[in-house]
Order: sequence, then structure tokens, then C-alpha cells
Amino acid sequence: MTLTETLQLKERFLKFEDLRALDYCEKRWLEENRPLKRWEMFNFIEKMLQELKANGIGYPKVLLRRKKEIQRREFAIHQPGETPTDGCSCIGGWLFNGTPCPCPKGNPHRERLAKWGMKL
Repeated sequence: MTLTETLQLKERFLKFEDLRALDYCEKRWLEENRPLKRWEMFNFIEKMLQELKANGIGYPKVLLRRKKEIQRREFAIHQPGETPTDGCSCIGGWLFNGTPCPCPKGNPHRERLAKWGMKL
């Protein structure tokens, strides 16, 4: 599993500069032995934001967003071999395809999307 897959980032929506920065983060993630626990990942993303800024590369805004979602417990990092206890395979109310889960955890996401006028 890669960093991009772990953070569930869609590469097709990113700019070339963002992809270059993510490639750097991917290499550093492997050097750090793939941190997957909540606060390890939070600290790793923070370190990457600082390194990218210091190197003049600029960081993808999605990294900052994901860091804040991890901090607020809106995004859960899927651990390898982890099976959901409630029978649902969503993470934080989202399915892997990017749609809200039909379980109760997906209700706030469906409501927010409906408020924005999106059809599900």
C-alpha cells in the first residue's frame, strides 16, 4: 500500500506540482517505515508540510486537509488486515470509491452533499 492509497488521495485531481510533492512524500514515508497510526501519520504529514515549504516545492493542499481531518477524527487510516467490527467496510463514513457509505456513519456526508445540491 502506498501513501496515496493510505490517505485515499485521487491523483487524477492533482496538479503536476502536487504530484511531484507527493512523490517526495512517498519516498520519505518509506524511509520512515510507513507510519500508519493516527498520531504518527499526523506528525509525518506535518513534517512533510514543513519540509516541502522549506525546500520551496510547495505542498499539496490536500495534505493539509487530510492532516486536519485526521486530527478531528473525520478520517480514519485503514490498517492493513483490519476487518471492520460493524460489518461495514467504510472509513469515516466514506467508501473506497469516494461516495458516502449507506451505514449511519455516512449520514452526515450524504446530508452535506445534499445541502450542496449533489445527487447521490
